[in-house]
Amino acid sequence: MKALMNQQGLDKPFTGGLGSYKLYVLVAYHIETHIANGGKDRPSEILLSLLFRFGCVGSRGDRLTTDLVHLGNSGQMLTCDGGICELTPVFRLPDCVEMFRESHERLTDRCLLVDDCNGAQQCSYLSSIIDCHSLREAREASKRRATLCDNIITRPTPLNHPGKVSAGRRISHVFTRNGSSVASKPDNNKRKNTNESAGYKRSKSDTTKRGPRGGLVPKNRPDITARKSLGAEAAVIQRSLKQRKNKKKQARDKELTRFASRHSI
Repeated sequence: MKALMNQQGLDKPFTGGLGSYKLYVLVAYHIETHIANGGKDRPSEILLSLLFRFGCVGSRGDRLTTDLVHLGNSGQMLTCDGGICELTPVFRLPDCVEMFRESHERLTDRCLLVDDCNGAQQCSYLSSIIDCHSLREAREASKRRATLCDNIITRPTPLNHPGKVSAGRRISHVFTRNGSSVASKPDNNKRKNTNESAGYKRSKSDTTKRGPRGGLVPKNRPDITARKSLGAEAAVIQRSLKQRKNKKKQARDKELTRFASRHSI
């Protein structure tokens, strides 16, 4: 059923089709109802009766028929084995019902054709509703992808691979703007001053002050100016009012906090 829905383009929920979960609930609901009505648990009988039920081949009031379009329009849901199938979001439900009906007619015609031939030649029943060549190509493509993934996983990584992170010979790469990578010799010298490196070279017109790590130094610091304008006692009290997260600093400022609790600015 999944292969049939896939070939007809009705297996994607975001395009209005029936997803795998809802299809599972529909199949489970049909099998449970079919056996409860006295049917036999045979794959061929279950497939034909499923297409008969959901294809609305019989009358609407027949117990062997379930009108999915009516259930979707009325907001009803099918439940089976703890699963719930809500058909309201499936806006291509009429196409699914038409596909079930057409598949039932093709299978019935194929059965009559085989009976007329009296088994003189072997004939596939499912080939009347499923494109066997497309199904074979899809399976072969899946096998090739699985083999490719296994080869990639089991393939050993060479020691000189630029993306190797395990133990091995270390190779440095410099990625330029054009995307090429050039091997560079490791720098065994001591680390140079950050301000003298190429990343922090200033132009001649750049007259701003920078810190030891290349950060901009502001010209005015109102917070430092206000702090210097305070008296010694006010500065101590202001320092004790800080909400520190470091426990060592909290223990260090414990006496200052006690002092601030007895005095006010």
